[in-house]
Amino acid sequence: MMRGEKHGGAMLFVGGSVILSACAQLLMKISMNELHGVGVAEVLQNLPATIGILVPAGAWGLAGLGCYAVSMMLWLVALSRCDLSLAYPMLSLSYVLVYIAAVYWPRLGESATTLKTAGIMLIVAGVMLVARVPRREEANVNRPGNASG
Repeated sequence: MMRGEKHGGAMLFVGGSVILSACAQLLMKISMNELHGVGVAEVLQNLPATIGILVPAGAWGLAGLGCYAVSMMLWLVALSRCDLSLAYPMLSLSYVLVYIAAVYWPRLGESATTLKTAGIMLIVAGVMLVARVPRREEANVNRPGNASG
């Protein structure tokens, strides 16, 4: 489909989808943290107290689901305008965003480790390799049906 400057607009949709997908994960994690492991038995035993827990947790969860819905719409637009081989690897950037937010957002307070950070750096390096725009000669060699390839 498109490469180089032509896919710039499509990358905005991909980026929006990636960011909203990461936000959805973070919001749903907060929602589950708010529940503090509340199970069905606890809900039935003390309904008024449980409602006080479920309402704020539900708000975080609903916000997360909303982010997922908008993310999916942006993703569908991106797929209609961009090569799948370029767009799909970009989704892994949501792992990077979630990791950074989980470490630096006090509400989540997860720990950063050297191993996790190295893994995140590998993801970024991989996305950079996939996203690089090929030189003209390289693009012509890799085209199906090209006699020189």
